[in-house]
Amino acid sequence: MFAAVILAAGQGQRMGSVAKALLPVPQESALATLALTFRLCGVERILVVSGWYAEQVEGEARRLGLALVKNARPELGMFSSVLTGLKALSRLWPELSGVFVQPVDCPLVRALTMDHLLAVRRDRVAIPSFAGQSGHPPLLPASLLPQLLSLPPDQPGGLQSVLWPWDDVPVCDSSMLLDMDSPEDYARIKAVQPWLEALYPHEAEELLRLMSFSPKAFAHARAVGSVAKALAKKAGCQPWLALSGGLLHDLAKGRPDHEAVGAKWLYELHLPLMAKLVADHRDLIVPDGEAITERELVYLADKYCFGSQFVSIAQRFGQKIALFAHDRLACAAIEKRMQHALGLEERLRREFGQAPALIARQALRKSTRLLSDVDS
Repeated sequence: MFAAVILAAGQGQRMGSVAKALLPVPQESALATLALTFRLCGVERILVVSGWYAEQVEGEARRLGLALVKNARPELGMFSSVLTGLKALSRLWPELSGVFVQPVDCPLVRALTMDHLLAVRRDRVAIPSFAGQSGHPPLLPASLLPQLLSLPPDQPGGLQSVLWPWDDVPVCDSSMLLDMDSPEDYARIKAVQPWLEALYPHEAEELLRLMSFSPKAFAHARAVGSVAKALAKKAGCQPWLALSGGLLHDLAKGRPDHEAVGAKWLYELHLPLMAKLVADHRDLIVPDGEAITERELVYLADKYCFGSQFVSIAQRFGQKIALFAHDRLACAAIEKRMQHALGLEERLRREFGQAPALIARQALRKSTRLLSDVDS
């Protein structure tokens, strides 16, 4: 059984002396956003520590059905709130296996990060990290709680001083690093939050690294991503989202029905928007009148890339037809998929006033040049 302590006792001076727990990000409050994420991972025992702005914070916590405790001395600092929360948890739920400790001003941690922490060993502290940078929340084993509760609220170094040794848990979630220490931080959080069901390109690349993608597979992923991004700029879609979709389109390559398997993995990571970009990149039909999205652009970008080299649609499918020349039914299926791709290519040519193949060729040339500059 796991629980979470959400620390919401701060004065928020750098944010203009406001209750950060109540700030919308951008619609639900920061406190509601965190509560929803914990519950999505099966963590239902959630306790909020109030302090400054207790009346407002506690009102929101009650609305959300969360347990409450008030830090009588919030001016002593965050560790005093940690101790207040852990003491209350020990009384409420004495049979805990572990406790998440989450500051309310870091509201964008993804559910995938919680899931990864829950999957590690239970006898040591687990702390998530992105590209080597530690973030929130730490997951504390129940065995550590007696030691913590024996410490004074003004313990030098606070919680950090007693966490080591811990298990570093790499995740592809950079949003868990974001906090609301300033109005500029808050603006960034509001901009990022609507896209938490996808991964940004640097997060997508981190996921591929964590999965130990081969250099060859990485090169193809980057090629497809660069073409999808270039097509998205022309189509008025989100270039960064098309790039991420291209990077992850072969996430499960090598498995039967790898498109469906890759999409399933992404759904399990609570990334449904990302999953939609991966699920259909082998074949799809776009009905007339239906808007072009990043999904269709990732699909077409994949058809233009043989490894990291440009190929025309005719060349790409011609290779497949030659490979299966002995199988009449397979060749007919390949021919049908080629017609679907050519149909989308023609539609984009009309809408762009330019051949999509030319855009793809230029994008790959530029991508190859940039990678060569980095390598040199």
